[in-house]
Amino acid sequence: MEQTVTYNKAPLVELIVEVQWPVATIGTTGGPPIVGGQSAAFDLWFQRLTERLRAQGFHNLERLVPHDMFLLAHQPLYRYSLAEDRFPIVQLGHGIFTVNAGPPNYRSWAALRPQVEKAFAALVDTKPTDEPPTTFSRVALRYIDLFDTELRAGASNYAFIRDDLGISIGLPDGLIELASDAGRIYPTLAVQLPIDGDQNANMTFQVAAGRLGNRSSTDTVMDMSYMVSGNIPVATAAVLAPLDAAHTAIHSWFEKLTSNIRDRMDPIRQA
Repeated sequence: MEQTVTYNKAPLVELIVEVQWPVATIGTTGGPPIVGGQSAAFDLWFQRLTERLRAQGFHNLERLVPHDMFLLAHQPLYRYSLAEDRFPIVQLGHGIFTVNAGPPNYRSWAALRPQVEKAFAALVDTKPTDEPPTTFSRVALRYIDLFDTELRAGASNYAFIRDDLGISIGLPDGLIELASDAGRIYPTLAVQLPIDGDQNANMTFQVAAGRLGNRSSTDTVMDMSYMVSGNIPVATAAVLAPLDAAHTAIHSWFEKLTSNIRDRMDPIRQA
């Protein structure tokens, strides 16, 4: 039986599963995508979904946008959470649905997947019949990781990205000599890759020195997203298939990038 590797000191900050669908908007070209009026179908969808999610234990409901503010397409409007934990959470908005997970109760994609499946089944099953959307336009999986000074073994962010993650950031001859302290160089790298074998899929990889949330330290932040765009059926299986492919790609890349620091992350092998 294949073994799954998890980590006691995983750098994960948050995992985000997201699906989007087209929404009618108003406004000028290049302006914010303001939702063109409230929809009775959306309100009914929200009410039905809320009932289903409560049956799954998501008893806390929070409105994220004040009632006197414009609603934007693909912006979460409602957030559902469990009574006892910050994660997982579920979010719904006009044209967007997400499932978010993270520490301390996230262990692996295999363990989270059944909950993701139940959440998307609730979304699909409660959609009013014969109402938009007829297809989803995007499915994405995103991992945000943070490597603090312990995982970097005290190395600067620049040295950690270069030496431990093995990411070469080329600089013109003579430029690095201008730096008074190489340890205070704050690099940023962002690339987007088309996925071989799927013209509708691409992967975005970003790594940079920065701060997250209320942390006072500057750490190495790594952001990996796998996105599939196109006319995706409004069906749970049609969403899970690209998510599984996304996890396989992201996990493989993560394992290769972090091979030099695996012991620092305290691996656990599970059957």
